[in-house]
Amino acid sequence: MSKSAFAQTIISKLKSSIGTSGKDYSAGSASAAMSAVAAGITEYLIANTTVMVAYVGIIPGTPPVPDPLVTDTFKIIGSCAPTGPSNSFDSWIRQIESNIIAGFQLAPKGNAGLVFAQMPFAIPGIVTTQANLTATHDVSDEDPQQKVWEVVCGGIMDWINSLAMNVTPGAATHPTAPSTGTATITKITIT
Repeated sequence: MSKSAFAQTIISKLKSSIGTSGKDYSAGSASAAMSAVAAGITEYLIANTTVMVAYVGIIPGTPPVPDPLVTDTFKIIGSCAPTGPSNSFDSWIRQIESNIIAGFQLAPKGNAGLVFAQMPFAIPGIVTTQANLTATHDVSDEDPQQKVWEVVCGGIMDWINSLAMNVTPGAATHPTAPSTGTATITKITIT
């Protein structure tokens, strides 16, 4: 997938929610649009984000032994809350970022069976600004949505793939071993 597919997901949600004709917009259209954007972000992030985790666990016994499971991959669950209407793109993108950080956690169990209750995102840093959108928009475009949303989605993806990651270690378990230990997120990839 890509920023193009991410943008198409959001555009599809917007078209379903508020349509494409300005004459049909109402007082509730802005809120409905923000709900649609949040739904598109949620759908794309859940479907396309993978979190790599390192694990150090001990299987109790005499003597206790290290768990051979040292890595696992997780999907994410949760949702991006709608922002509500905004008069400033720069404050709106900060709110989207905050809602992504607050709205998602690791799935209850990793692919290899690790249980690690952790929020995957912690560090703000989306660098997309209104100036980026202005530079992308061409007044001769019949429908600039795709290009503009690609800039927004690309910024979110760049942030998630780089510095958004929560690197705080936390308690984890591997119930089938059974072991307990500590896990740390090592990489997050959104494609």
